[in-house]
Amino acid sequence: MKKGKSIFYKIIGCFILYAILAVVTVILFFALEAAVIGQGNIPAITPEMIIDENGEVKDLTSVEALGGWVEELDSSFRVKKVFGSKQTEASEYTATELLCLTEATGQTEYIALYKQDEKRGSIYLVFFPRQVMKLQPTIIMNDIGEYGTFDITVFIIPVLLSEILLFSLYLRRKIKKPLDHIIDGMAQLREGDDKTRINMKAEAEFRKIADSFNEMAGELEREKNEKARMERQKSQMLLELSHDIKTPIATIKSYANALEEGLVPEEKKQNYYRTIDAKAERVKNLSEDMFVMLKMDNPEYEINAEQTDLCEYLRRICVEYYDEITDADFEFEIDIPDEPVNIMADKGLMNRVIANLLDNAMKYNYSGKYIGVRLIQDRDKVIMDVSDDGKEIEEKFAARLFEAFARGDAARKTDGGTGLGLAITQLIVKRHGGTVEYLRDAGKNIFRVTLQITDL
Repeated sequence: MKKGKSIFYKIIGCFILYAILAVVTVILFFALEAAVIGQGNIPAITPEMIIDENGEVKDLTSVEALGGWVEELDSSFRVKKVFGSKQTEASEYTATELLCLTEATGQTEYIALYKQDEKRGSIYLVFFPRQVMKLQPTIIMNDIGEYGTFDITVFIIPVLLSEILLFSLYLRRKIKKPLDHIIDGMAQLREGDDKTRINMKAEAEFRKIADSFNEMAGELEREKNEKARMERQKSQMLLELSHDIKTPIATIKSYANALEEGLVPEEKKQNYYRTIDAKAERVKNLSEDMFVMLKMDNPEYEINAEQTDLCEYLRRICVEYYDEITDADFEFEIDIPDEPVNIMADKGLMNRVIANLLDNAMKYNYSGKYIGVRLIQDRDKVIMDVSDDGKEIEEKFAARLFEAFARGDAARKTDGGTGLGLAITQLIVKRHGGTVEYLRDAGKNIFRVTLQITDL
């Protein structure tokens, strides 16, 4: 959707436009009032409009309608001639009196508009009652003939109120309509429709709210789908676990019954006992791995992390595995730097990660003869690679490699394992704020663990 302009600027624009229209309205009504006073024509009330070039007064109609008159003074400020009906008794003025009369904010009863005729040596004063010349919201002009008293507020106020109403309706449309869209969207989301999205043309602020809402709705939908996927995965995991436990338990039970009833020849009893022991060990391993998975999957469980030199720690584990790996006819290559690389780690859990990856490399590398461990520092991260030169993992299986009870093809299928090793490895690494991934490079299967370094 296209973003609109900011509602803030539209509101400011409306106020500016309203102010302009209000001023225009007042001016128009003043013009209308003047036209009424002048009986259809704009009245002549200034000295320049009333007195001609010969010093004669042309028309006193508008002046008299306002209760005014005209006086002609000589250079000494004495009244020479009066046009109209004079309302004061003064026959001459001082300079101070003239200043008070012509001052817009003066306190005299009458105000005079001033004009000097240098050719004739005369001064003309056009007198009006001061109250009719004040510019106020309400101007009442009296004594205007047949039209009586004219109150401009009777006309201005309704017009200004109408303008306010129109602007209010406009702003209501610009504000209420997008708010209704947002409220409707929130109501649909509250009712469980996480696919709802807000699509509307609106100003920038509402558009940002709509975008945030859509992002939130999308995140809720993703979380819901992820939760459903995890529930399906958990159900599948329980089914797999039930199957994997049921098989060895059934074997243990049948072998125990056979031994109890004396159906097993003496020379085969040791094989039966070894099988029972192996199956019991498998059930024990499955139980332990399931316990670790549930523990890692519990957000309230806190790992016992402490600062650890990963280089020294990894070297020690490799030493423990060295004989086992070389006795299995694998070349074991170790590339660990001498300088310490510190991370925050739960040593017990991190031991399980490394052990799982090394066990995985030994169990499933049927076609190769190489297993490698490499540790490198990349700025503020440390990368640990456990690799083997076995057959490449099928692409469709590689995508599910870290799921519980995932099974590969015949070349890399489980060999006595629980099917939970890589799933547990991923959970532990995530709890340490890191990542684990599988990649194929230079003919090798690489399981790469990336962790954060605690000091540089």
